Amino acid sequence: MPELAELKLTSDYVNSCSNNITYTNVKKNPEHKGKELDIPFNYFKISTESKGKEIVMTIKDEDSPETIKIRMTMGMSGHFQLTNVGQESKHAHLKFYRKDGTVLSFVDVRRFGKWTQGLSWNEDRGPDPTTEPREFFLNIMTNLTKRTFKKPLYEVLMDQKWFNGIGNYLRAEIIFRAGDVDPFLPAAQQIAKYPKILKLCTDIPMLAYAKGGGSIKDWDNPFGENAIQERFMLCYGNQNMDTRMDRNKRRFWYDPKWNVPTSRDDLKDWDYYSGLPSPSAYENK
Repeated sequence: MPELAELKLTSDYVNSCSNNITYTNVKKNPEHKGKELDIPFNYFKISTESKGKEIVMTIKDEDSPETIKIRMTMGMSGHFQLTNVGQESKHAHLKFYRKDGTVLSFVDVRRFGKWTQGLSWNEDRGPDPTTEPREFFLNIMTNLTKRTFKKPLYEVLMDQKWFNGIGNYLRAEIIFRAGDVDPFLPAAQQIAKYPKILKLCTDIPMLAYAKGGGSIKDWDNPFGENAIQERFMLCYGNQNMDTRMDRNKRRFWYDPKWNVPTSRDDLKDWDYYSGLPSPSAYENK
């Protein structure tokens, strides 16, 4: 599934395909259950930006200041592809026709990607760790007493309300590179003890972005041959690591050193609430 880094690259690709380009029409594949887009403009421009696991596309009328927002998620396999008209993938579900006779298509083999017209960012998702690092840090540190953070760290890191954009491979890489952070202990305890985990939630997605994305199943860098598909994963997919399924049936890759009994010694004398930093220590920073 495309994660934060891949969404950034997807947004970059759409913008590179749309720079100084005029669009004339958009059509939906009738076989897809998504809603038709109502674009009343004769000619329009397209720009996009990403946040976590979402993209917001701005469609601007070429003859007026009027704009329309479209919020998109990529699902398991969503990506954009630029082709000549008539050469679109059979899995192209949205087609944005350009004045030069080419078409930018939203291609999604597994059809989990979604779009909604008229909406910007989903308010149920947290700040983006890469573009809003301060807001991301404060959002976590001032809410560690919430019930969610009593769950194991490896479960909480996939909660988009708090860790927007972090997915399966980023989770594995962040925890592995944190070294002494135990993924199976309560998230609140581990974050309070090792706040560096939050810095890694910013640094690792940016590293993945700089390296051209994760090149994971069902997703390839949209820039193709010009992309820097340098492998950077140390944990995810590494056969020297162990795996287990989380509560949502997603495979978690981790260092075998954490294969110890679930009753960790350092929890015995740790009081959940007194062991956490006071939210007031961060609220005004």
